[in-house]
Amino acid sequence: MDAALSVTDSHAMEIHARVERWALDEVPLPGKLVHQLIEWLYRENLFCQGALKIGSTVIGPQSVSVPTLAVVNTADDIAPFDSVKPFIDAMPTSDAGIIEYPGEVGVGLQHLGILTGREALAQVRPDITSWIDSRR
Repeated sequence: MDAALSVTDSHAMEIHARVERWALDEVPLPGKLVHQLIEWLYRENLFCQGALKIGSTVIGPQSVSVPTLAVVNTADDIAPFDSVKPFIDAMPTSDAGIIEYPGEVGVGLQHLGILTGREALAQVRPDITSWIDSRR
């Protein structure tokens, strides 16, 4: 869909093609790892519930005690606002926030839009930089 929407914008199409090429160059993950990730992180939601066990350590939002800024792409279903907010709220730090990013055409994959999008570069990254600078 992104390719079709990008066809009239040469810059968007170039970024889309680069993201697609990068995605095709990825090394496939082992099947068992992918299965465990899907089960533990998505179906059982263990990390967000604070019940993901890595070795002998249980981790979750209670394990994150550093200042945290999440960027949520509202055009993507990978990590929607309604999933991210409860995690942020459950963290022990009061220094956490969320920036909503509406997504854009020409990013290839919406969950990469914050890294590859022109609108993200112009509008969201300054907010991220300001948030970081205010904590130095």
